[in-house]
Amino acid sequence: MKTTFMGYRRHDGRSGVRNYVAVVPTVLCSVSVARSIAEAMRVNVFPHEGGCGQVGSEKEHTLRVLEGVVSHPNVGAVLTVGLSCEQIDATRLLKAAGDKPTRHIRIHDEGGNAKAVKRGVEMVGELKKEIKGADKTNISVDELTIATQCGSSDTGSGIASNPAVGAMADKLIELGGAVIIGETGGLYGAAGLMARRAATKEIGDKIIAMTDRLEEYYKRMGHSLREGNPTPGNIAGGLTTLVEKSLGGVRKGGTTTIRGVLSPGERISGKGLWVMNTSHGIGSCAAADMLASGAQILAYTTGGGNPTGSPLAPVVKITATKKTVERLEDIIDFDASPVLLGDETVKECGNRMLEEMVEVAGGKIVQAEKTRHTVFAIGKVAL
Repeated sequence: MKTTFMGYRRHDGRSGVRNYVAVVPTVLCSVSVARSIAEAMRVNVFPHEGGCGQVGSEKEHTLRVLEGVVSHPNVGAVLTVGLSCEQIDATRLLKAAGDKPTRHIRIHDEGGNAKAVKRGVEMVGELKKEIKGADKTNISVDELTIATQCGSSDTGSGIASNPAVGAMADKLIELGGAVIIGETGGLYGAAGLMARRAATKEIGDKIIAMTDRLEEYYKRMGHSLREGNPTPGNIAGGLTTLVEKSLGGVRKGGTTTIRGVLSPGERISGKGLWVMNTSHGIGSCAAADMLASGAQILAYTTGGGNPTGSPLAPVVKITATKKTVERLEDIIDFDASPVLLGDETVKECGNRMLEEMVEVAGGKIVQAEKTRHTVFAIGKVAL
């Protein structure tokens, strides 16, 4: 198996698998301008609903995720787009970007939306020229961090595609890489099993506590996490309870020891398997948290065929449902159905999947990149 890829060495020592220009609004009020600039120049935009009127952990989370975006090894250059009166300080974001080429505009300073878009387009053109032809270097697979997620799950997810991702995770960790498993709501009912795999009792206690905290959050509103899960699509795909869904979902984490628990969006600081206490909201909120931590690729299993990609990293869509492979060819990247059909073992599929991840790291374009179907969102933090 190939154990190196051609990637981008950043000044902070990390390695990227893409060289994106990121257009980052500092506040909800500047999202439309940022989106217009990005669409005109066919670069990536990071819309969100924060940046102003936020306090405490909510404000800290928004800032942490945005800092993770601008400093991410997949990002080669950054344009921040502000209004002028927001809480998020663009200067701090530009500092977090380090030695990357950066620009900043504010709508008020430019004289309105149209002028801001025009100036932003000019700046992105400058940034594109600055990073064009950036040198690639040979990078070892042990520098890869892969985040894992699932969406539109069905019975094949828990039986085949999620275990195959787990086998891929085990192999990557064996080679010296790192893996993140998140989606706190997806640990509900399976947290005890995960806690047993923790390196220390303290880490195990954190895993239990974070799922309890999320359920308490919903109880304060007179509801339960189980009311929204499984979703109608999950039920149509054969899943019956949230616990059943969770027991299948956590298999994405493989079998190795859990090295630590990360806060939402917190930068990963070691090798091996990590659990992230992701924010809650749509699935893209968890994806944003895990990718902002530094993961260069997202391995995303799906039963019915979730189309969501990310502007921060290639999202490899994986399914074990043959009908989904055949019907949704512009969504699915990896066919794990041989496991479900008995033509391939989980371990064999995991090894094949890691080979695919290395190819993607080296520049192979995934379906969501081809179709430019990307979603970015910053979720809420359960207190």
